[in-house]
Amino acid sequence: MSRASASQRQRRLASLRLPLGAMANYLITADPVASFQPRFDTTLRVMAELLARGLAVDYCDLLATDPSLPSERYLAALPVQRVLNADPARVPCVELGPVRPAAAGAYEVLLHRKDPPVDARYRAYAGHFARLPPETLQINAPAEVLRHSEHLLAADFPAYAVPTTHCLDLATLVAAVRAQPREAVAKPIAECSGHGIAFFAPDVGLPELQVYWDRYAGTGEDPLERGVVVQPYQEAILDRGDLRILVMNRRILGSVARVPRPGSRLANLHQGASVRAFDPTPRQLEAVAAVAERLTPRGLYLLGLDFIGDLLSELNFTSPSAMVQINEVMHKRAEVELVDEIEHLRRGGGSGPRAPARRPAYPSIM
Repeated sequence: MSRASASQRQRRLASLRLPLGAMANYLITADPVASFQPRFDTTLRVMAELLARGLAVDYCDLLATDPSLPSERYLAALPVQRVLNADPARVPCVELGPVRPAAAGAYEVLLHRKDPPVDARYRAYAGHFARLPPETLQINAPAEVLRHSEHLLAADFPAYAVPTTHCLDLATLVAAVRAQPREAVAKPIAECSGHGIAFFAPDVGLPELQVYWDRYAGTGEDPLERGVVVQPYQEAILDRGDLRILVMNRRILGSVARVPRPGSRLANLHQGASVRAFDPTPRQLEAVAAVAERLTPRGLYLLGLDFIGDLLSELNFTSPSAMVQINEVMHKRAEVELVDEIEHLRRGGGSGPRAPARRPAYPSIM
């Protein structure tokens, strides 16, 4: 859809939206709008699609909330703003109404889009939202988000995943690096977007590992907030890239390969990687089905599965992205299918098998 026709669609459906003072169907919790990156931002596209359907959408800047409050007070009066317009091509990209208090439990859907890291403050936000009654649809379910790490969850599917070691002390880090047949990849558990990733030969000196540990191990009380993850280096990253498959409610929305820039081995978009199309292999689709079958019923509906070759390296569920790049390489608008699935859940459709008309372009993962 062209930019002009998308704008016309929004104007045509504007009369269907609830008045500014009325309660919205959706609440999107996220970072400050000023931090949105229109070139990459999935949240912007979802906001625009919701508005285009005549749905009323509110936004809550989580940094404007006080997570030290008791949950009952925190959830009773969130500072929210009505989303009046969302357009990545405009400056500002989001137009908001005035701040007003609203109770979290009054919304039908809460779409949580706060970016990692999952630090103590993030966990405090999620802990409050986890106290909402189960009839409130939350994507993704905060209680489940708090139980896992995006760097570690893939290891719960060992038949499909890169072998992964969570190192909670220096001795374990040294042993994990020494155990690699060729080279080790180390990732700080509290970082994201490629920050802090390092490559170590098995015979690397102890002082170098000590420096890395001291810088990146962290000091969080929760094990999911501290330590370092070690995996064997996968050569496929250089020619096949880091392969993202985006899934919502067991439906594959699309896929994209992120290829490191020349001279780099980091395939993160924020580290200068480029993108290209790829079709998932049968083995990757088998992994997607296994992951979605287990996690969707737990409330982890929106998932970004990262593969290097046919091996699952990470599972993203806090604020999965790459939708913009999927749209670019697949010539589609994946946000339409994503909102289709959210609306299906909102109306009580559940997470059962999709009807034929709702199947993805790929083979069904059911």
